This record gives sequence, C-alpha cells and structure tokens, in this order.
Amino acid sequence: MTHDQTETSGSAPEHTPVRAASTPYWMLVLGVVLASSVIGIYSRPSGLLAAFWPTNAILLGLFLRSPSMATPSGWAAAAAGYILADLIMGNSWLTATLLNLPNLISVAAALFLFSRTLASDRQLTSPGSLPRLVLIVTAASLVAGVVGGSLSSHLFGTAFGRAFADWMVSELVSYIVVLPAMLTAPAISSWMRRERRARAPEAATPNMVPLLCLLTSFLASVLIGGPGALAFPVMALLACALSYSLFATALLTLAFSLWSIVAVAAGIVPLALELHDPTVLLSLRLGVASIALAPIAVASVMAARNNSLTELRHLAEHDPLTGLLNRRTFHQRVGEQLVQLASQKKPAAMLMIDIDHFKNINDTYGHAVGDRMLRMVAQRLQQCLRDTDPCGRVGGEEFSVFIPECTQDLLEEVTRRIQRTIAGAMVPLDDQQVVSVTLSIGGTLRNPASNDMEAMLLLADKALYAAKRGGRNQTRLM
Repeated sequence: MTHDQTETSGSAPEHTPVRAASTPYWMLVLGVVLASSVIGIYSRPSGLLAAFWPTNAILLGLFLRSPSMATPSGWAAAAAGYILADLIMGNSWLTATLLNLPNLISVAAALFLFSRTLASDRQLTSPGSLPRLVLIVTAASLVAGVVGGSLSSHLFGTAFGRAFADWMVSELVSYIVVLPAMLTAPAISSWMRRERRARAPEAATPNMVPLLCLLTSFLASVLIGGPGALAFPVMALLACALSYSLFATALLTLAFSLWSIVAVAAGIVPLALELHDPTVLLSLRLGVASIALAPIAVASVMAARNNSLTELRHLAEHDPLTGLLNRRTFHQRVGEQLVQLASQKKPAAMLMIDIDHFKNINDTYGHAVGDRMLRMVAQRLQQCLRDTDPCGRVGGEEFSVFIPECTQDLLEEVTRRIQRTIAGAMVPLDDQQVVSVTLSIGGTLRNPASNDMEAMLLLADKALYAAKRGGRNQTRLM
C-alpha cells in the first residue's frame, strides 16, 4: 500500500536453491515492484475505493513461485522498488521508508506462513488449500493493519481504527484477488506444451459460452446499475470455474475484481450508494473479495477432483511395480491403434520380451531383488522406445511392445538396442554383489498391419519361445 504526505490511502498462485547476491533476479524484483507500485499509484482516482494495491500480492507470488528470489538482495530490491514509487509521488525519504515497512512485513509474514504448508496448498489443488490461503492472507493483512495503522496514526493523525481498517481490508482484497492468479500460473515450458496441444487438429475447441456470459454480465451491470450490479457476474464466473482451468478462472476473477473497483469508482457502474462513506467503501471492497472467492473455490475443488481422477486413471491403467501399462490397457490401446493402421495400410510390429531365468533369480535372491530387476528392465525398456510405442507388463516377467509404422530395419534396430541396453545389466544385491540380466525377445512384423491383435501376439509369443529353445539371451523374429 502507498500513501501521500497528508492522508492515509487505503489500498483496496519442484524448490530452487538460493542463489548468490550477484544473481540478476534482484533486478527483476526491483522492476516488478516499482512498475506495479507506480501502476497502483497512477491508476487510483480520487477517493479510497479505487486504491487497489497489487504489489504485495505480486511480490509474495514471485517469492512463492521462485524461492531463489527471496534472498537478502531480493528483499533489498523490493524495498528499493517500494521507496522509489513513493518518491515519485513526492514523499520524503523518511516517510517513504516508514510507510513501506508494513508492506514488507506483511509479505514476510505471509511468506513465513506459506512455508509451513504443502506445495498443493500453494497451488490451490487440494480441497482445503483455499481456506488455508484465506487464513494466511488474513493474518498477513492483520499484521499490515496493525503496523500501517499505527504509523499512519502517528505520522498523519488519522484515527487508528480507520487507518487499521483501510490497511487491513485493502491488503486482504488485493491478496485474494491477485495471489490466486500468481500461484496457479503455469510454468513457461508447461504453457508451451499446452499451446502445442491446443494447436493440434484433434484439440477440442474451448467452450466460449461462459466467457460470453461474463462479458454480457459486465455490460448489464453498466446498463442497469443499482446496488446489486456487482453480483450480476456471479453465475457467469461460476460457469467459468466449471468450464475452464484454475488459472483461467483466477485470471477472469482478477479481471472482474479490477473492473468492479475501477468501474464503480469512475461511475461507470452506478450503485446508487454514498461512496464517500468509509463504511460503505469497506463493505464494497469486502463484497468484491467475497465474490472473487466463490469461483476460485469452485475451480480449486474441480482441480482437486480432476487430479484425483487422473491419479485413479493412472492406477487403473498402469502396473504399480514398473509403471508400464498393465495387460488390459496395453491390449486396449494396441487394439485401437491396429484398427487405424490396418485401415491406412500401414505396418506394425509386436514384441514379446521375457527375463531369462527370472524364477530362479526370485527363488535364489528373494522377491525384493526380483522387483528391483523388473523396475530396472522396465525403465531401460522405455528408454529404447519412442513415445508412440505402447509398452506393457503382461505377465510376471513378461513385457509386450507394440511398434506402429515399423519397418524390418527399424524392428531389427529396436531389438538390438533393447538387447544392448538391458542384456548384461547388473542388479545390486543386498550383500554388495550383483546379478546380471539377460533377455529373450520374440517379434513379428505385419505389413500392412492386421487388426487381429491376438494373431500378432501369438506369433510374437511363438518367436519368444523359439528364442528360449535356442538358448535364451537372443532375439527371434517371425
């Protein structure tokens, strides 16, 4: 929150190691704090309602997303950004320094409390994450209210109760409105992957109806006005929460909150209320924050639900020991691909792979060593395949691989790579000794592919048993 010299001005979402003080991150912190503070200052019309101070929430989001920024140099850069913004407003060095202490203390308090939570809480993807966020930012806002109210009362003679309420409510609103978007923003690499998937021909077209309803509700609030105008977008925001991602919902909620604060202060949305009454202003701010919480709460619950469904689907489709596809899912996916390949007259290959003498290894060294060997083979097997090649554990020590659009040369290359990567690998025992691994591989190639998966599996299995009869540790193709 920032102030002028005569009046307290309420201001309406894997850790990286700590870097040295020479890191350029401090320059980013300084620029972000200075820019957001200046925007907060100059976007504020006269009157307390439009005093929206996003800087603390943005700084907290930066420190939570990149703990390497929260170094002494990072904190010093943040303090410099706050003070420079106040100096632009014409405040003295002393006033600028004193009145930005509550900002830094508030962010530090919130950062300390968030450090005691789980990563899923900071990403708003667990059922209780949003209530915990609200409790944390409420505590940080109370700290800002006490410190800022005391300083404002001492420096400007403002009544402590009013100054406390201005500081506390303004901090709370900005945290609730801005922080969810900071915490849930996807990483750049993740965002680029999603963009590539979105540009794929088979990507589903986003549902634009909730967004259009939201824009319509904004227009209705302008045309109709009245005390209930701010509540017009509630249903549209909830529809957005059910239709879009958590981050998209947080962005739309941020847009709604900024629109509400600016539009009411500028008279674009006539509320027919006495906006110069401090109690009315505080009530409106808290109302905007309360409305903002509703869609974020729904989107957070939906994100937690989707994560749970994804985990359950993964458990249902994958072998728990090796992480490969289980037998049912492997057959299902291969069957679907075979139908498509057969219709396009494209080739395909099937491999059956068996760990040699696995039962003897289990009996001699124990099941823990056998499990260790299965995991190692599965991991190396995946390294030898393309992402488009389904691989599953279809028996105790048996694995199946399907290679779509495969040629004879590619099939021979893949089997050689598998033998070279896995055969002879050493699995450590508990007594510091090792046991080696060898594989028998059977394969078949069909050009064009046949949609009879059972026939391909039977031929690959016959080739596998031919490799075993031939002395094991070899590959046979049919």
